[in-house]
Amino acid sequence: MKEYYDQCPASLEVQTYRLAPAQVLSEAGIPCLIYGEDALCFVHFVLTHSFKYHLVVADTNQDRASAEIIRALGLQIFTGIDDNINESLFSDPDRTRVFMNSTHLQQIVTDTTLEPRRNLILVHPQSHFNIDVSDYTRSVSVPPFPDNIRFPTRTAFLDSLFDTYLDPNCGRVTSRGCVMLKIWISYLFEYTLRNQPVVLPNGDLEPEHAQLKSSLKPENQPIFDKVARGLVKDIRADLGLEIRKEVFRKMG
Repeated sequence: MKEYYDQCPASLEVQTYRLAPAQVLSEAGIPCLIYGEDALCFVHFVLTHSFKYHLVVADTNQDRASAEIIRALGLQIFTGIDDNINESLFSDPDRTRVFMNSTHLQQIVTDTTLEPRRNLILVHPQSHFNIDVSDYTRSVSVPPFPDNIRFPTRTAFLDSLFDTYLDPNCGRVTSRGCVMLKIWISYLFEYTLRNQPVVLPNGDLEPEHAQLKSSLKPENQPIFDKVARGLVKDIRADLGLEIRKEVFRKMG
């Protein structure tokens, strides 16, 4: 059974711990955007496990941001293989990374009763997710944390996810990357769009779905509409890309 929340399901203590790397960037004057599961939890109130930590910064700030986090938190560059962010050996002998242009930072947490466990902090260039960390009209902050620690709005998050999945700037999306992006999209639909029925008797989407659709980029509105109506159970990249191309053709 799904659990729905109208506020962040994580405690302030957990939020503070999770935002420690972003706090480092805030103090260094480097604007950043929290992405992935933490964004889903903090501002979209999705109860989800916090796996890898996703930080998005301007492309020109990626190296500096990584260096600041390494210095402040005692991390190191991670060069190994992680089953969640590398392709399966069976599908890709090279074990390509999902985020091939991002910086992977390794954190070792030692517990006297457990084997050391590794957490990864991923510093992404904003171009990977086709999102602008400096555009505060498409992001929000979360008190009591600093204003330059931002989270994507639902509209910005969906636009970014559709763009990254259907028309990636890096030119490639791995199979594991596809699964991850589709899961995040499904969470936004399932947990933040709760009004039923989705489709009204006259064939229109109900008001919240309709408003969100109209707030998206034109090229993402048709695929949103199909997902909302249940016409697309699995967002295939080839189908979604063809829909986007048709929109662009109509726009000239």
